[in-house]
Amino acid sequence: MNLLRRLFLAVALLLAAPAFAVPAMWQVGEGDRMVTIYGTIHALPTPEPGKDWLTPAAAAAFAKADALVVEAVFPENPATMQASVMRLGLLPAPSPILDRVPADLRPKLASLIQQSGLPASVFDRMKSWFAAITLVQMELARAGLDPSKGVDVSLVAKARAAGRTLIGLETPEGQLGLFDALSEADQRLLLASAVVEAGDTAGQMQALVAAWQAGDVERILKDFDDSSLSPSVYAALFKRRNTAWADWVEARLKQPGRNFMAVGAAHMAGPDSLIAILSARGLKVRRVE
Repeated sequence: MNLLRRLFLAVALLLAAPAFAVPAMWQVGEGDRMVTIYGTIHALPTPEPGKDWLTPAAAAAFAKADALVVEAVFPENPATMQASVMRLGLLPAPSPILDRVPADLRPKLASLIQQSGLPASVFDRMKSWFAAITLVQMELARAGLDPSKGVDVSLVAKARAAGRTLIGLETPEGQLGLFDALSEADQRLLLASAVVEAGDTAGQMQALVAAWQAGDVERILKDFDDSSLSPSVYAALFKRRNTAWADWVEARLKQPGRNFMAVGAAHMAGPDSLIAILSARGLKVRRVE
């Protein structure tokens, strides 16, 4: 199983999407008490002129919404996050990064570090989760993907321009904290996976793009099974977050307002998905696209 295929979606790092995609969309509630749930991906190339990934139905739902709800609302100036990243992502004292992966992966990790242009000592200061994410970001940059062109970023910009209310289900620092709270063993699992998958990103993305473009969340679940995720990683990155977001939806439906909720497509598939949890609670969840 390819661990990072779902992880990429979960941590807002992935994908290149073709124009006129039809991602999955659901609605919960009725009339002026409604939440539209839209499955997103978080990194895109610059779209071709005159083309857009936002379908007419999604654009209409967004236009009617009083608030945009995203996983986290990041500062407009990315440098604002730097202090939090450094505080949470760095070790108090260096620890050899090569010692944190199995012996057979050390030559490849050393090569990846060399390709980064950063001294190995910089990686020695990183916590294992931060080193894993850094390697993934390097892969995405080589693939020509830009998180600043992602669906969520674009929607936030549209909402700000329209003076619309912005709601973050989590804080940016809280998202980093999800990884920082993992055990060292789980962090090293992510690091080893990042090393193993380096070089295969393009092929992985094409498969994920096809599933996202078709709005086929069940295919995402089938093709990118989570069976090798440790229970603690799965709970931290998926199950507990989906449960918390379902709590938010339930509470929000008790007050008037139309909300456009744009969260990662990885959270839409499987028995512990946001959609499954809401349905199990007796809410009427309608697939509208």
